[in-house]
Amino acid sequence: MPIKFLEPPLFPLPPEITRVILGGGSFIDQPGVQLPTLPLARDYALNYGYDLEIPTQRAHLVKVFEDALAFMEEVILDGTDLELPPEFFDLQNPLDLLVWASVRPMDLRARWSCALLRIMHTLFHLDNNVYLRFLPEIQQQIFDRYERYLVPTPDGGWLLKGHYEVPLLAVKRKESKNRVSMLLKLLHKPENVAETIYDQIGIRLVAEDLLGVLASIRFLLDHHVLMATHIKPSRTRNLMVDLPALERWMAQLPPGFTFDQLEPKERRELLSALTLKIERTESNPFSSSSYSAVQFTAQTLIRLPSPAVSTLEELQSRLQAMGKPEMGDLLRIPELIQEQDEFTFFFAHEVQVMERTGFESILSGPASHAEYKFRQKEAARRRVLQGIAAQEAPC
Repeated sequence: MPIKFLEPPLFPLPPEITRVILGGGSFIDQPGVQLPTLPLARDYALNYGYDLEIPTQRAHLVKVFEDALAFMEEVILDGTDLELPPEFFDLQNPLDLLVWASVRPMDLRARWSCALLRIMHTLFHLDNNVYLRFLPEIQQQIFDRYERYLVPTPDGGWLLKGHYEVPLLAVKRKESKNRVSMLLKLLHKPENVAETIYDQIGIRLVAEDLLGVLASIRFLLDHHVLMATHIKPSRTRNLMVDLPALERWMAQLPPGFTFDQLEPKERRELLSALTLKIERTESNPFSSSSYSAVQFTAQTLIRLPSPAVSTLEELQSRLQAMGKPEMGDLLRIPELIQEQDEFTFFFAHEVQVMERTGFESILSGPASHAEYKFRQKEAARRRVLQGIAAQEAPC
């Protein structure tokens, strides 16, 4: 039976057009949806990507709804006096959320429906990001590039050791975030999609001082661990180095100069001259102004076997277990495995290089990770609970 669509007037235009498509805003910040009937909601879900007539797709939709309820209770509402209305826990059809969110004027149930839909939309982007399915393999390939040159020292530090050596105080690998952390991060990002999380994988190198930071970056480039060709320009943040001062100093250096030629007093004076002193614009609103590092995003070409390879290998293994390895030869399984193309793509990871005092500042105080996560959680709460929390404007 064909869906009978409403025939809204041509004007005024809905906010999805004026605020999102024309205005560049985020969909999850918009005032609800306009799907007042279940047939309209079902067609919307179908074009969103979920056919509720297919059991696996319906099951995933229901699971995302249940996960959104749990995240709302355990994270967003934690520490508040707000509670989800009981009717949401008795909901049998998640499409009702779209219908409820379409009620005008918006009542409290519509606003809570909006809040849950914001979380669900973000979870859909997490669950349907193909790269996240291969994170362990991606992570291994990226960290291998660094670890072949990282050598621990007896005093608990590290060396970057290759054609030459650079001492480090600490090395921290940032492995892939868990689902809750990624959800929190996405909920405060305007794009609100998983492809924009550039720090799912990252590494932090800590040197003694700013000169050690420069030496560490030089080492990574000299040994092709990093390549300037694969740096994402818009993601570079230099919160440490006065570049004009650095270039003036380098322009007058004699051939063959190395940092170990500096006397202690000369090193201190040089550090003072090269340290960035001007007021900086903070690009990440959740970072403290005391955070100091050189941070950039590098892309690495990842090579993974075709998904068909594991299936063919499993089939070959089963035939051998059945005592019929000749069937594998008849089916040309070894040749088919060799013929499969690699699955290749570039994957971004974050690199932070900092000196001792900057590193100590993130262990405690306003620049600490705990404080960062608290500010991030507060921002996500404000965004999700638009029109519900007393301090917020209507949804």
